[in-house]
Amino acid sequence: MSRENKLYLAVSILLSIAFVLLIYRAYIIQVVRHQKLQEYSVKHDEKVKTVKGKRGSIFDRNGEPLVMSEAKMDIAVDPQGVVEKDEMAVILSKTTGIDPKKAYEIMHRKGNFHFVMKNAEYETVQALKNHERSVRKTLRELKLQKKTETPEYKKLTSILNDFGAVIYYEGYRRVYPQGRMLANVLGFVQRNDDVGLEGIEMAYDKFLAGKERTIRRLKIPGTGHSILEIDKEIDTDPSADVYLTIDSRIQFIAEEELAAMMEKTKAAWGGVVVMEPSSGKILAMANYPTYEPDNYFKFSPKDRRNFTIANLFEPGSTFKVFSILAVINENLAKPGEMIYGENGKFKFGRKWVRDSHPNQYMSIKDVVVQSSNIGTIKLADRLSKEQLYDYFSMFGFGQKTKINIPGESFTALRHHSKWYPIDKGTISFGQGVSTNMVQMVRAYSSIYNGGVLWQPVLVDKVVNPKDGKIIFQTVPEPKRISFNYNSDKQMVSMLEGVVEEGTAKGAALRGIKVGGKTGTSQVFDFVKKEYSQQKSVCSFIGAVPSNDPAFVIMTVIDEPAGREFGGTVAAPLFKRIAERALPIQGIFVDKKESERYVIPDVAASDTTGGSVENDPDSPKEPQSSMEYIKVPNFLKNDASKALQSANRAGLDILFSGDAAGKVVKQYPEPGKYVPFGTVITLQTEEPADENE
Repeated sequence: MSRENKLYLAVSILLSIAFVLLIYRAYIIQVVRHQKLQEYSVKHDEKVKTVKGKRGSIFDRNGEPLVMSEAKMDIAVDPQGVVEKDEMAVILSKTTGIDPKKAYEIMHRKGNFHFVMKNAEYETVQALKNHERSVRKTLRELKLQKKTETPEYKKLTSILNDFGAVIYYEGYRRVYPQGRMLANVLGFVQRNDDVGLEGIEMAYDKFLAGKERTIRRLKIPGTGHSILEIDKEIDTDPSADVYLTIDSRIQFIAEEELAAMMEKTKAAWGGVVVMEPSSGKILAMANYPTYEPDNYFKFSPKDRRNFTIANLFEPGSTFKVFSILAVINENLAKPGEMIYGENGKFKFGRKWVRDSHPNQYMSIKDVVVQSSNIGTIKLADRLSKEQLYDYFSMFGFGQKTKINIPGESFTALRHHSKWYPIDKGTISFGQGVSTNMVQMVRAYSSIYNGGVLWQPVLVDKVVNPKDGKIIFQTVPEPKRISFNYNSDKQMVSMLEGVVEEGTAKGAALRGIKVGGKTGTSQVFDFVKKEYSQQKSVCSFIGAVPSNDPAFVIMTVIDEPAGREFGGTVAAPLFKRIAERALPIQGIFVDKKESERYVIPDVAASDTTGGSVENDPDSPKEPQSSMEYIKVPNFLKNDASKALQSANRAGLDILFSGDAAGKVVKQYPEPGKYVPFGTVITLQTEEPADENE
């Protein structure tokens, strides 16, 4: 055999041996060791902690991500599995950069699972792993030098075993690609446990929540050592994704314009709701103030409040529409008849009712356009109390809208049998009754869609991201309203008149029909026991285009600084949102000429509140028949006790935080007066994070 052939044979034999050894090693790792670890996990395991897998995402109607879960790396340790605690504390401090005192404190904590560092950088993880490799390498060298009985070898062996108590936990963190957008609706998750605490995150937590994964300590028999192991996420049963009816483009416009108006007016709070009247789907729901959901703990319950559903207010003149529509629908108004305006002062029962302008004879359209309190009362008085009550109920007032998110406030409409004599008049023009923004938008939409009172929808569907199958879809529950004598179409025409020649000229758009109604409801002063002349809720609600609406939009500015009205702040806000949002629907506003406008004198004629005066010769009746509650002080109370107190007071509660904790913040604040049935947000202390 030649030298070359011998060399070739030798190389072949060596390669064959190497291959056999490789196969044997793979067998040991994949089969023998795996079986042993399985056996250990069954017979010798100890549950250390349950953690959550990847949480589902939230998207808008077009598939734009609003909330997502991003992979992160956390470093945790089981102090019970560490022998050389002081040495491991030094290693953790040097490799991760945490304070040595904190590392020492972690290593001497009770319990069997504590985070060393969350959201660790790749370099940090590698530094810790490299240190473990370095210890392993040193042990091999000492073994080759036959120094296995030395103190150094024994200590390093103990340290290497201690690394089995360190786990690199691939977790997830909530990220918000759109920043603060829709924060008051989306809600947030608890920092320590990925549990939804408010908004969509809370209401749909059972779909969004990541599947539980268990971290176990596997004890190796006969060695006294253990290692940490985490269950693999179950790919066959992923968390679900939630799709909203929100259009991010319209939401962005609504929030931007609302913020600009709030900065200008220095108001207490503001809201915008945009609804698709043909379906009841909410396209935008903007709130101000707002907050950063990833830093929610830095913001107050007020900043996080969804004012559009949680705040009740007297609707004022925007409510007149339903009283007058009821009269037309019952055929109690003759075509072309004129209503005498009493020169701006009219005695109804034992009360004097005023208009801001001394009106003479008015058509029904004039009553709506000029927002006459006296004209509205005279028309509504043609109906019985029972009829008025039934119509208001038919339009959904005094009931929850059943919108599919938590935190909606509502007050039941006081039964007509309990009305004071003046109530038939004042309620007809929106005083002494409470509503929220979504209730109003739903009711107005029914006028423009032929009489369908939709259940408002914000969450469209829940989808399995693995196969795209729909797990759950919202099916609205519409109610029918019968309009007689074209009463709805007559009202649509009148509302167009309000924008063209009345209090809402600030909402007009060139080339597009707009219909709507302004409202300026004064806030009741509980110190003076009368309506305030300084504080008011300014609102506008309208449809655009009025002949075939793409949107019904309501804007509310609460307690603006200075003397403002629905026509001066809420109507212009509507206009700015509408002119930017309509092109998204393929509807373009003519902007060839300057659209400057002058706020008309009649802008103030939508004011209600101080429009009713007592007759000095008659028994005194309450100025406001609406029931208000003084908010109790829930601070430092247990959640259960706070709930009992709220129930006794006639208030609803929305908890934010640990349901077993004590109340640390609340909104509205103690001592404030709010309508009966208002939702109070109570922030409870979060459970102490032993893992930090």
